[in-house]
Amino acid sequence: MRMLIFGGIAALALAAGVAGSQETAAKPDMHAMMAGQHQMMMSMQASDKKIDDLIAQLNAAKGNDRIDKLVAVVNELVAERKQMMTMMHGGMMDHMMQKREK
Repeated sequence: MRMLIFGGIAALALAAGVAGSQETAAKPDMHAMMAGQHQMMMSMQASDKKIDDLIAQLNAAKGNDRIDKLVAVVNELVAERKQMMTMMHGGMMDHMMQKREK
């Protein structure tokens, strides 16, 4: 009976140690993830400002210049979308590879 109790206590202690080490290992990942999210938010704000500026130029343009400004807006939106897809695809692939390594 004592062996069973000591075995149970040892198993609980081992489980607590493993959980504690996983929590410690997760903290740097959390900091990296938060830094990545902050960087992404800053990038999105810069992109939004660029689009706002291009739209303002489009709205102020007259005649054939308006077509050039419209093309600039569309080109910027397409570039933004491609960048977003690349980031999402790369992030998902990184996440999948990290899961495989564990």
